Amino acid sequence: MKVSEIPEKDPFPTPRSGHRLIAVEDKLVLFGGYTTRPITGGEIKKDVWCYNAHLEAWKRLTTDDENFPASTASCAVISHASKIYVFGGSGVNFGFSNSDKLHVLDIDTLKWEIVTFTGNIIEGGYGHSISMSREGYLYIYGGCDGFHYFNTMNKICLKRKHNSTFYRQGFHGRYRHESIEHNNMIMIFGGGSPEPKEDLGTLPYFCTKTDSWQVMKSKSLHNPPGRVAHSCNKIGNQVIVTGGQAQIETRSGSKNIALKDIWMFDLETLIWHPVNVKLPLGIFFHSGAVAGDSCLYTFGGSTYNHQGSVDRLNVLYKVSLFVPPLVELAWKVFIQNFQHLSRISMVNLGVPIYLVHRV
Repeated sequence: MKVSEIPEKDPFPTPRSGHRLIAVEDKLVLFGGYTTRPITGGEIKKDVWCYNAHLEAWKRLTTDDENFPASTASCAVISHASKIYVFGGSGVNFGFSNSDKLHVLDIDTLKWEIVTFTGNIIEGGYGHSISMSREGYLYIYGGCDGFHYFNTMNKICLKRKHNSTFYRQGFHGRYRHESIEHNNMIMIFGGGSPEPKEDLGTLPYFCTKTDSWQVMKSKSLHNPPGRVAHSCNKIGNQVIVTGGQAQIETRSGSKNIALKDIWMFDLETLIWHPVNVKLPLGIFFHSGAVAGDSCLYTFGGSTYNHQGSVDRLNVLYKVSLFVPPLVELAWKVFIQNFQHLSRISMVNLGVPIYLVHRV
């Protein structure tokens, strides 16, 4: 297990927080976010980048501007096949320029469209989570509008373009949590309103078969501390949580801190394991995704500097948690030495087509 920083080389995305990094087939797609400028102040990032982990190279994508989302900070994003679904998000100022729209980007044509749906209205906001079931439903949970924290699960049928809303009675709303789909469950990890309310030993989940809420308890003696604005990704039967913002009590009162820890949750045993490596910096409002090489990548986010102020980053970390398959190890050596070859030359050498399509 190790964490390595990918060297910066042009072109490279600029610093940001509140963006989303999402896996689309073998590539990673970076979307949106927020940054600050010395003179102009807050700025919403309206760009889309693609990272090829095999070539270790970024490329900025030019998409159709007609339906490009206007509010891209802390939106909820998920991919399915070659499409990226984007819901909500905020612009500048937070809470006064919230989106209630569902945008879809076709990564093949680079065209945006806005999906309208019937049924219950979803309140505009940011900090939601989004998951997709095997049956083709989008599940959007929580979020806030800058003043109120939502406690609703929205279930959008993409085929019928219809939304149904389910309230989670008796629990507080939350934002900047993350959700994972597993075995007919939409599991909720962390989040707060805005501070975290409990550690990650308590995992509420929404059953997609019965459309009802339940609570799962971990079987660990020690659970990760509660957090917001972390990243959460699934690799096999493991859920990987990295970083985030937590709150601790000091003699002078409550204090927010940036976390650099990495935890793994086993979906079969329900046990948390701390990973014996950490991120170089405590980061929050970053985003992570699993690339085609089965490694976890995190990009950007915020950190606290020595003066206690917030700095925004454009650092790309590669987190290697598992020994990759032999074919991936062989491919890595091949592409490091023969990246200059054309696709036809690679095929003539006997390289499998699915590997050739990565370059």
